[in-house]
Amino acid sequence: MKAIIVDDEKHVRDGLQLLANWKENGIDTIYEAEDGDEAIMLIKQHRPEIIFTDMAMPKKDGISLLKWIAESDLPSVTIVVSGYDDYTFMRNAITYKSFDYILKPIDPELLNETLERAVKKWKEEALVKRTLGSASNVETIPVRSSEAASVSSMEKIEEFLRANYQQDITLQEIADRFYLSREHISRKFKQEYHETITDYVTRIRMEKARELLANPNLKIYEIAYHIGYQNEKYFSKVYKKFFGVTPNEYRGSLIK
Repeated sequence: MKAIIVDDEKHVRDGLQLLANWKENGIDTIYEAEDGDEAIMLIKQHRPEIIFTDMAMPKKDGISLLKWIAESDLPSVTIVVSGYDDYTFMRNAITYKSFDYILKPIDPELLNETLERAVKKWKEEALVKRTLGSASNVETIPVRSSEAASVSSMEKIEEFLRANYQQDITLQEIADRFYLSREHISRKFKQEYHETITDYVTRIRMEKARELLANPNLKIYEIAYHIGYQNEKYFSKVYKKFFGVTPNEYRGSLIK
C-alpha cells in the first residue's frame, strides 16, 4: 500500500514519517507534497490508498484538495492533520468525506489508531468493490439465492455500514449498491444482527461518540459532525436516549 503526506511544513512531514506505524499497517511507500497542486500530480501518478493532508497551505489548500479528491471519486481514505481547531475546516472535512481530523501537535497514539482504522476502512471498501465486480457473487431482484449467500450479503452490508457510518445512507442506496430489494435487506439484516439498519448505524455512531468524548480538545458540535449529525442538539438528544446521560454529563463524569 501507498500513502502521501501533504503539508507545507517539512517538520510536520518528517514527524508523520517518523511517528506513524507504516509497515505495521502494510504501507511500504510514502510520498510527500508541499501543497495541493503537487499532491494532485502525485496522487494521479501513484494512486495512494491513504492521504494525509494539512488544510492551510499555499497555492491549492486542503479544502480545494479534499474537494478534488471527492469529485474524482478516488478510493483513497483521507485524513486531515491541521493546526487549526476551526469550524470551517472541520465542516469542509466532513463535507468532502475526510475519514478523520487530527489536531497538531500530533499525538502518536491517536495518529496510529487513526491510521489503523483508515487502512481497515480502505480494505473493507476494496472488498465490497471486488465483490460487486464479480458477476458470480451478485444477487439479482427478485432474490432467489441460497440462505448461505444471503447471510454473506448481510455481512458485506454490515461491513459497508461500519465503513460509512458517518454518511446518511438510505435503504434504497444500499439496495442499489448490493442489487437486493429493500424488503429483503430489512428482513435479513434484522434476522442476522437483531436490530434494524437504522438502530445498528446509531449504535456505531454512539460508540464512536463516547470514544471521542474522552478527548477534551474536541467540542461537542465537532464530535456530532464527525459521526454524521448536522445538528448538535439532535445529537445530544440521541446520545441521552442511548446512554441515559447527555454528552456533557458523560464528559463531566470522566474528570471527577
